[in-house]
Amino acid sequence: PVPAKDFSIVKDSLTTALQNANKNGELVGFSVAIIDPDRVLYTKGFGHADSKNKKAYQTNTIQNIGSISKTLIGVSLFKAQELGKLNIDDPINKYLPFEVTNPNHPDTPITIRQLATHTSSIHDYTKNYLKGYILEKEILDDDEEPFTHFQKPDKRISLLDFLEASFSTQGTCYTTEMISDNKPGSTFDYSNFGADLCALVIQQATGMLYKDFTQKYILDPLQMENSGWAIKDIDESKRSKFYLFKGQKIADYTCITYPDGGLFTSSEDLSKFLSELMNGYQGNGTLLTPESYKAFFKKHFDSDINESGRINVGTFVEYNNNFINTTHLLIGHNGSDLGSFATMYFNPETNIGKILLINTDTVSY
Repeated sequence: PVPAKDFSIVKDSLTTALQNANKNGELVGFSVAIIDPDRVLYTKGFGHADSKNKKAYQTNTIQNIGSISKTLIGVSLFKAQELGKLNIDDPINKYLPFEVTNPNHPDTPITIRQLATHTSSIHDYTKNYLKGYILEKEILDDDEEPFTHFQKPDKRISLLDFLEASFSTQGTCYTTEMISDNKPGSTFDYSNFGADLCALVIQQATGMLYKDFTQKYILDPLQMENSGWAIKDIDESKRSKFYLFKGQKIADYTCITYPDGGLFTSSEDLSKFLSELMNGYQGNGTLLTPESYKAFFKKHFDSDINESGRINVGTFVEYNNNFINTTHLLIGHNGSDLGSFATMYFNPETNIGKILLINTDTVSY
């Protein structure tokens, strides 16, 4: 038999390079994983998950991954379609308990596909969106920084109630600024609110809370045991703190609008999901049929660059050839939120996937 290649020198060199890149410790903690469709080629944690207590950031350290979470909406959407619960080209008002209409184009229905490709005309109205950030506890520690828009724990309501308040014309937070002037289906406009509405459609169509649907059809089958949609649902001993910058911790929070960016996971667990997507791209996935994966990855614009200048998109997954100093075509997603940054991409030609999780606010960094 041919002996396995020894990549220890390459791995050691990569570890040294990553340590040198953060030699000043501006990133409090981070982890990296490099995989192919069948195995993890390299994975390692660096820095601290909790700098005050000198707790190391490891490959099983859990943190928020921001908008990478949207890729689970895409997979869930096609799983719900396979189960006969919906059709991606259905109008969303077929499933929602309140009506969502673009008042500038009242006769043009908004479809599920438009939500999933960011062409629905749903707009991210910041004032409403920030109301979804909820503190985990009433009384904060002295070293925790809250943001002014963080709501007290008693302000937490359900995803359905939050979106109804924002989109129903009778809603307490309704404003026409939630909808753009564009005709539904005409223009790309990246929308967190649109992603949340899509998750709500899945929830209403299947009769299961979105978090429970993803647990049953994604997290459990892939044995992603260190993943969940709320801090209370994960192992607290493995969770990283949020950091605004080195030496400044952010108060623990989660979002009512969790589907668009609220998954907590580790680089180990996320590697399992990325491996599934890579296999799905090749027609060998386990969560969806080959036909569904083909539809999931299908490019939705005529050219690689759409009108907004953004690279082509599939269903809550993007094609990107100009990200983190690479000119190679990558497929996946990135994400960020207060105190977190994450990337998850694979190269369809080399079949190599890469994951980076950071527990520090990269805008400040």
